[in-house]
Amino acid sequence: MLSRIQQAFDRRVWHGDLHSMPAHKRVLIFWLRMLQLLIQDLAGGEITLRAMSLVYTTLLSIVPLLAFVFAILKAFGVQDDLEPLLLNFLAPLGGKAEEISAKIIHFVDNVKAGVLGIIGLLVLLYAIVALVQKVESGFNYVWRVREVRTFSERFSHYLSILLIGPLLLVSALVITATASSDTLVQHILDLAPLGWLLVLAAKILPYLLVISAFTFIYAVVPHTHVQFRAALTGGIFAGVLWEFAGWAFAVLSVSSTRLTVIYSGFAILIMFMIWLCLCWLILFVGAQVAFYVQNPELVRHARGSGDIGGRTLERVALHIMYLIGRGYYDSKMPWSREELARRLRVPTDTILDALGRLHEAGLVMLVSGRIRRYVPARDMGTIMLRDIINAIRRNPPSAEDVDRYLNVVTSVDEVVKKLDRAVDSALGNITLRALVEQQAVADIADLRRA
Repeated sequence: MLSRIQQAFDRRVWHGDLHSMPAHKRVLIFWLRMLQLLIQDLAGGEITLRAMSLVYTTLLSIVPLLAFVFAILKAFGVQDDLEPLLLNFLAPLGGKAEEISAKIIHFVDNVKAGVLGIIGLLVLLYAIVALVQKVESGFNYVWRVREVRTFSERFSHYLSILLIGPLLLVSALVITATASSDTLVQHILDLAPLGWLLVLAAKILPYLLVISAFTFIYAVVPHTHVQFRAALTGGIFAGVLWEFAGWAFAVLSVSSTRLTVIYSGFAILIMFMIWLCLCWLILFVGAQVAFYVQNPELVRHARGSGDIGGRTLERVALHIMYLIGRGYYDSKMPWSREELARRLRVPTDTILDALGRLHEAGLVMLVSGRIRRYVPARDMGTIMLRDIINAIRRNPPSAEDVDRYLNVVTSVDEVVKKLDRAVDSALGNITLRALVEQQAVADIADLRRA
């Protein structure tokens, strides 16, 4: 029965072209496919491992991080609001929340520069940086980003996050406190008939702040350009999931007593670690949603479409080089990887694979900027079409040269050499410029006939 249900689901959800569906059905099928991909990503284990790794890093960095935040809050005179905020974060732990919050605040109060010394402060600072770096690494994995920030970029980026984050926290505390004021609520209620609407808006304000925080993280932390629409969608998804997970975890923690019986005094720590792991998982799941929204071609194709044959990858590479060369020839904006995926209707993973090989072969190069765009790495008149094919067919420079260790069979190796000679003979000395100019002339002729 489960097999028949799976087959029926695949037939209705995956066997169909989204481009040819009505708008309402296209949105429904898109989200059904995305939910299945999210489950597969979690089952794959990579995201779960990164979340579990961040739990350990969080335990090391939570005290110095809160001490840093406390110092900034103290400058604004709202340091007393740190404990209620921490208590609200730990609320799903039930009765254990107050005890854990009190212990953490006690540790924060003991962080004094004179007691720790230079070495101690450097260790605490490293713990904070390691936390941000691991979060960035996880987001780069989600967004398929293979380039890393330079040391100077990391320093300025991490510093801005550590400074802007507490400032946003101050703003959230002030807004929440103002919205919760009984005097303000009474004044709002007097503004009939819109008073109850304003009160309702004040009630949902904390949820909007959570969504705003997730959106800000998804837009700023990844080392790539993230569209606001994608970041907002991921933020909404993560915010709703966060509230639901908090409610569910609180119910489970109250109703379950077996954990306390088994682990005794360690039960508080175990529950705290489980809640941290769940929080990091929610953060990464929301990032996955933002990635799929910005790269819909990964959702529009059937599962496993990232595993393609060499011939298809060669065709994709030739199309990529033509589009990049044509954009440069027409003096237009260079192509980004997402635009190439949408134009060719090919999964972004396939585009990244082809672009990576072309980049290592010295055929394309990145244009500086937050949005990764590509231009020809040299004069298109010197880029042969056979160079493009060889960039896909042969090992990239960074890969191990397996051909050197291959124990070849002479007759089989002769067949491979014939294939190489056939490719070189078929493509001859055709350059990328010749291909672009040929198609440009054909496009002009088509316009004149039209």
